[in-house]
Amino acid sequence: MSPESFDPASLDAPHRDPDGTFFNPWGRFAVRFADLLRWKLGPNKYRDLPEPPIPRVGNDGAYLSRPNEPDSLTWVGHSTFAIHDGGDVVLTDPHWSPRALVPPRQSPPGIPFEAVERATFAILSHDHYDHLDDQTVRRLPDSLPWFVPLGLGDWFAKRGKQATELDWWQSATIGGSGRWRLTCIPVQHWSRRRFRANRTLWAGWLLDSGTRRYFFAGDSGAFGGFAEIGRRLAPIDVAMVPIGAYEPRWFMAYQHMDPAEAYQAFLDLGAKHMVPMHWGVFDLTDEPVGLAPLVLAEHLAKIGGDPRVRTLAIGERWLLPEPNT
Repeated sequence: MSPESFDPASLDAPHRDPDGTFFNPWGRFAVRFADLLRWKLGPNKYRDLPEPPIPRVGNDGAYLSRPNEPDSLTWVGHSTFAIHDGGDVVLTDPHWSPRALVPPRQSPPGIPFEAVERATFAILSHDHYDHLDDQTVRRLPDSLPWFVPLGLGDWFAKRGKQATELDWWQSATIGGSGRWRLTCIPVQHWSRRRFRANRTLWAGWLLDSGTRRYFFAGDSGAFGGFAEIGRRLAPIDVAMVPIGAYEPRWFMAYQHMDPAEAYQAFLDLGAKHMVPMHWGVFDLTDEPVGLAPLVLAEHLAKIGGDPRVRTLAIGERWLLPEPNT
């Protein structure tokens, strides 16, 4: 659905059925067991394609605990970032475990777990195992504040963790004098933990430090809402957007953007910089885990490039530009 045909009011519409099931009000996700079988038993055009190398840089993450360090963004891998802003450390979908339930890591975490044990707070996009990792949650301090979509508070409470639940467009503050303002944002996805589908909400996040505004998309398929989201959230300094786990398109398009769609989402958001994520770690779909950034680079080359797109290696630290650049 293009931005032109998308009804912005659907971003504010009710999105929970009377039985507690969440849904996307602009178009529900309808998948049948037969579709899953068709995917798993069908042909894979990438089956014999060599696995592209996954770039990685050595990084001990020691700067995250040092005072007076420049603000930076570090890609730990998949959807996990360590945002270092004003001395605070913010974690997105933290995942340091060797598996996402079943799929093993293809690349180790970009920085040691010990480097983030004193994080300021963490956000979660949804409950899929490649984003919500039980082992990592349990390892992080009980005092760490979490911000999560609706329905996940009890899951964290059972593990002795502090979690604030938010619905789409709800906000919360944290940090000295409420320095950070966090807003839960609608995206096009779904949720499932074991056998319970869509019993918890999924979301992206706008993280406003008072200095910079970060958009973390979580997981999302392409949909017309990004233009309206960008209009409401402007200005956005950095957009972390998923580019991987997109094949085959007939099955994955609703839930995961391909690289070209992810770039279009960045354009629709009107952000100053794009950092691709959701690739290079877990083999979730047909395409090789290292392919997405190469496809994105080819797409950008066709349009003459775009220096605003910053594709990081696992473990790479990006020193953030000044907010007005």
